[in-house]
Amino acid sequence: MMRTLLAATLFVSLSAGAQQKDPVEITSEPSHHLVMENLFVRVFAVTVPPKASTLMHRHGKDYVTVALGDSEILNNKQGAAAPVVVKFKDGQVGFAAAGLVHSVADNGDGTFRNLTIELMQPTTNQKACTEACEIPIPCTSADKTQCVTETKVMGSDQWSVTNVVMPAGAVYPQHTHLANFLVIPVTDGDAKVKVQDGPETTLHVEAGKPTWNNPVVHTITNTGSKTTRVVILEFRGRPAGEGSESMGNPAKPDDHKHDH
Repeated sequence: MMRTLLAATLFVSLSAGAQQKDPVEITSEPSHHLVMENLFVRVFAVTVPPKASTLMHRHGKDYVTVALGDSEILNNKQGAAAPVVVKFKDGQVGFAAAGLVHSVADNGDGTFRNLTIELMQPTTNQKACTEACEIPIPCTSADKTQCVTETKVMGSDQWSVTNVVMPAGAVYPQHTHLANFLVIPVTDGDAKVKVQDGPETTLHVEAGKPTWNNPVVHTITNTGSKTTRVVILEFRGRPAGEGSESMGNPAKPDDHKHDH
């Protein structure tokens, strides 16, 4: 009886989305909550309860998604014959081109959550990384499982996305971010951050709460008791026709540079 009721509820939700006369803009879709906006990005926290659905809505810009938790959805694209089942793993990154009109129904038992990151400038030559995706990072630990790893996920002419995994106690040696970047924590974490020629500060991050950063040269130490995972969306210079944020400290020639 319970399964029948849930199936009926989901069918009603999907039918409502499919019969919706006009798609709403993403800013008017109740499951999308704007949490950040600047020249580079507009970030929405998306939350859909089990067996519920978003309204049919329009994505007017290219966007990147970061899954927060494992989930399964029904992706109902406008004009498609039927919804498509899509499964996500925690921290999984995706990309969709501008112009998508769809509704999303949570097909699992838990709440569907992600960050939808609209890219304010058009994207060109976007592709997933398939070769030489590991970024070399110096590590003095004899146990290589305790070393920081950074992996290229995807990129374009305008930006790149990497996954960073920092075991407890691990140190990411001094490195340079050449442009503005967005950090999306996939897990909670604590760290000490040493900016070049500046004081060391403490940092606490929460899963799903993004932070915007100016170009910087810094060293990071995981001071927490658990492995920390973050996704980094880094841009290549300033938006066309616009100024950028402060460029921060210049890099030294031997710094490990993020130029993905």
